[in-house]
Amino acid sequence: MITSASNKRIKDIQKLKDNKNIKKYGRYLIEGKHLVEEALDAKVVEEIIISESFDEYNIVDSFEGDLIKVTDSVMKSISDTITTQGIIAVCRIDKKKLDINNYSKVLILDKVQDPGNLGIRTADAFNFDCIILGKGTTSLYGQKVIRSTQGSNFHLDCFDNIDLLELIDKMSNFNIFATSLKADKYIEQLDNITGKIAVVFGNEGAGVSEEILSKVNNLLKISMPGRAESLNVSIAAGIVMHYISTNLK
Repeated sequence: MITSASNKRIKDIQKLKDNKNIKKYGRYLIEGKHLVEEALDAKVVEEIIISESFDEYNIVDSFEGDLIKVTDSVMKSISDTITTQGIIAVCRIDKKKLDINNYSKVLILDKVQDPGNLGIRTADAFNFDCIILGKGTTSLYGQKVIRSTQGSNFHLDCFDNIDLLELIDKMSNFNIFATSLKADKYIEQLDNITGKIAVVFGNEGAGVSEEILSKVNNLLKISMPGRAESLNVSIAAGIVMHYISTNLK
């Protein structure tokens, strides 16, 4: 059992709480029983850290990698939550080559900054099969993002740091939708949604960039009969993805 937070192995694990080290080492942390189980199913777990008070060993029974046991105080030094569940895993980032033609329902994010706004769990719920994070979007592997996905990041393919203008030029066989105040059509007016589709959401303040909007063939807006002037990005994404998913023919 490791009893000191100054232990070299613990310090190496703690480095993975920093986005620049996640990118450098190609590894990231996940925390909690449910996320670890999802990651084990996805076969991306390299090592598991459990606290001395953790007693649900059935979760790690079949794991063949490194299992590290630490004191509760050491676990708290690694944990990013107030109340830890006593289990953390180190996962590798599997680099996949993006071939957009392998997918049929794609969520594209343009410079979205808030980790809670990526909509990964929502995309999973509405059966999207790919998520693209453009350059300037918050990291896919940060602790807050991973917690918010609740394992959905393991259910669909995710790609980050992508040049969106270059990507959209390759998507001539997609119907691409984006929200914009300049749109002349409300989402409820969309009909005959067919084929491969992609939806684009932009930065919390600036929205989707003008360069991307110029390449999108379906601009739309959400009718808001109330007094609010705008919607949170993740809420807007949920509304649009639900409507398009349920009306796709």
